[in-house]
Amino acid sequence: VLVNTSLSQVKSLIPYSRDLYIKWAYNQAKAMEAELFAQTGFAAQIPFEDRSQGWDDWPPIFAPMYAMYHGAYGHTLETPYRDARGVDAHYAAVWGALKFVAQNRQAMVRDQVEIFRRGFLDMVQMPIPDEILAETPYNQYNYLTTIDFPTAYIIPAQAPLQQSPQQAARLVDFLIANDVQVEQSSQALTLNGTTYPRGSYVVWMNQPKRGLANTILWTGWDISYEPGLTMYDISGWSHPLLWGVTRIAVEEIITVQTQSIARADPVQGTKENGKAAAYAILPDNNVAIKAVNDLLLRGVVIQRMEQPFVDDGRAFGAGTLILPARPELANELANAYGLNVYNLKAAPSGAVTLRRQKIAVFADEGVRFFLKQYGFDFTVVSTNDLNAGALVSDGYDVFVNSTRSYGGLNAVGRASLAAFIAGGGDYIGIGRTGVPFAGAAGANLLTFTTAQGLADDNGVVKLVYNPDDPVSAQFLPNSHGFVYGPIWFTSIGPNVQVAATLDGADFFVSGFWRNWKASSAPNKPVVIHGMNGSADITLIGLNPTFRAHPEITFRLLANAIFNGLP
Repeated sequence: VLVNTSLSQVKSLIPYSRDLYIKWAYNQAKAMEAELFAQTGFAAQIPFEDRSQGWDDWPPIFAPMYAMYHGAYGHTLETPYRDARGVDAHYAAVWGALKFVAQNRQAMVRDQVEIFRRGFLDMVQMPIPDEILAETPYNQYNYLTTIDFPTAYIIPAQAPLQQSPQQAARLVDFLIANDVQVEQSSQALTLNGTTYPRGSYVVWMNQPKRGLANTILWTGWDISYEPGLTMYDISGWSHPLLWGVTRIAVEEIITVQTQSIARADPVQGTKENGKAAAYAILPDNNVAIKAVNDLLLRGVVIQRMEQPFVDDGRAFGAGTLILPARPELANELANAYGLNVYNLKAAPSGAVTLRRQKIAVFADEGVRFFLKQYGFDFTVVSTNDLNAGALVSDGYDVFVNSTRSYGGLNAVGRASLAAFIAGGGDYIGIGRTGVPFAGAAGANLLTFTTAQGLADDNGVVKLVYNPDDPVSAQFLPNSHGFVYGPIWFTSIGPNVQVAATLDGADFFVSGFWRNWKASSAPNKPVVIHGMNGSADITLIGLNPTFRAHPEITFRLLANAIFNGLP
């Protein structure tokens, strides 16, 4: 029996004042190991001393890692048994941990306080004690034991410095909910030629929980260069980059008056004055998705422009949403949703009328979470459903797939898929299962070839979006996404459109992707779409809803659904 007390080898513990953390966590793990053996006779594995794997638990999405940032000593316990043996193993390990705390509580609390004191005083991190390094044969990874924190992070509150004030406010509230101190500027501040107006959010890094603040706000590391590493789970994470929030790391000493806040300012939308032939809103934030589905559910007629257009000399991009000239709707969108509502002199031609589509989903929890939270009408289907012809018999409009391979369909399922596509049903394939599904389908839904990384390659990538494309509508041209088991397109057919491309030779930002520099991925498309008859086919090599976290790419999936209407 292995009880895995997860202690990372490399960089994930650096922001914790690792010298203070590791001496207690490691010795506590040893005490757990001893108690486990004493009570059950089972052996334990402590990755810090037993594995050369270098990155076991990077982001604070795992409960023990999250606890560490709050000054606790966290461990992940794992056992292969799902019977009484597993229960006994967990009981013994936890009892060993509690006994260790009882014996060392005063010194452990003192060092917890010292971690926060160092943060408050902005002290340099200390190296891991030599006596700890001497006890493990895998200390070759411990060369990075300090980190330089910036002076502060600035989060602009409003446009034009912030594309989505809603996402910025959400990030600020997330920080505050996690006990990070956020302040707001009382005066304008100019840095490197950019003026950040009064009311911008400031996260000073001389605070007790600076480690958590930095982990949430920074970019992360590219650790792909580490030779021989294998990954337990994800290795790169960045809330600002993956939530679509502009934030600036300030390295120099700055002087600006700030005041503490308990929450972000509510985002105030706007409504232009004057008479309008129609109203327009821009789908450049996730709130607009929710607003559209809420209004469609109430029977409001909403149209969508698949191409840019000009109204009275003012340019609007692809994806712009057109609403009837009902002032009460405009006021609701501005006041209840915080959206900016624009007056149109004339209703644009070529707009497509949206409707609530019936969506079949064979996908992971991230896709399902997004569709539920943002008001889409969807049903989770099984392989049996697909093989019984449900795509056609149950009247679905869209099939979203990230986890069903084409080989799992029987003759009935394949015939149903072909009939679904021939009847104008839309297919959205995601990742290393959903994209190859389209390539293996009998009608070859789109013409393309792909390459892919390994299944556990993951991280944050820089992308070039086409904001005039209906699937990547309203994205900033240079932005980000998240990959897990990445797949990219090495060739596409003449009628296939590219919505997003990996950004050049330095596209990889943070995480662990073996040999990404030597791969064929640079400058290759990762989001494409096209028509197969009257069916819209969208293929996404990213993971746009991974564990419901990369909120910046939620809109890719929403746009793909909206784009599938005639």
